Amino acid sequence: MDIRNLQSFITVAQCLSFTEAAKRIYIGQSALSKQIADLESELGVELFFRHHRSLELTPAGKTLLREGHGLMAKITDIVEKTRQAQRGIRGSLKIGCFGFENAFLPYSLKRFRALYPQISVDIRVLTLRMIENAIESEELDLGFTLIMGSELKANRFSQRLIHRTPMCFLLPGDHPYAGATSLDISALAADSFIVLSDAETPDGFNWFMNLCANRDFTPNIASKTTRMESVYWYVEAGVGISFMPKDPSLVRHVPACISLVSMQGEEAYCNIMATWKKEHSNPAVPLFLKVLESLNIKPDQDVQLDTKKLPRTIAGR
Repeated sequence: MDIRNLQSFITVAQCLSFTEAAKRIYIGQSALSKQIADLESELGVELFFRHHRSLELTPAGKTLLREGHGLMAKITDIVEKTRQAQRGIRGSLKIGCFGFENAFLPYSLKRFRALYPQISVDIRVLTLRMIENAIESEELDLGFTLIMGSELKANRFSQRLIHRTPMCFLLPGDHPYAGATSLDISALAADSFIVLSDAETPDGFNWFMNLCANRDFTPNIASKTTRMESVYWYVEAGVGISFMPKDPSLVRHVPACISLVSMQGEEAYCNIMATWKKEHSNPAVPLFLKVLESLNIKPDQDVQLDTKKLPRTIAGR
């Protein structure tokens, strides 16, 4: 069925006049009559009783008018959704987070919602390994992951640097170095460490082990966990010490009985990366990345960076 013919029929049925309907849709009366005739021929029914100076809908015409209204509304909605999807202003965006995004995500979500209110955002808090797996399977459109140290190495995904912050140690309040301003990890070689599980955060775990190896010691790992909340509990209980990004948005959640001491060394910071599958085609992803770019990320002033090693965007292999 030609949609134009259906729309013309609805207009004629509303006016019950070919002359008036032709004026409304800006076509000639003969052309309009032909459209109605073509529609009747295609359906094999009469749509109007044609009187000398008036029209009347047949039972078939009444049925088509009733059903045609709903069909045209559906078609209009489909067309609009298709156009909006092409522009990326309607749809959904599934984002994976691991809990360190406080510094930028609330603002980004607020800004994104203001710009694209018809895009629904689904945020899922997962481990880093789960985020990468969900990006690979396209259960997530975009996720945030970590790269530790000074060199941003490419992996199988496309990535963009969103936030960078120095690292600090988490020490029990009665630890001998609890009052220090900063420490090199070698000063804590005799301590036991609480770390995030290598099964869930392999890159972070490898960074930590390499950091210790570069200081010529193998750390004693008292416990591995998957959540920062349990890290706090272990440190507070005196089971061991740990480390985390020294970001104000994260620091305020640390229990007051835990002392934060800045970590020394050129590798002592973490990079939060927006991560997505290059082949994934959700048009909302570049729109959200553009909002993240508006944060205007700059290296921390107290960390010397090789900017050639720190591109804003890393393309996946």
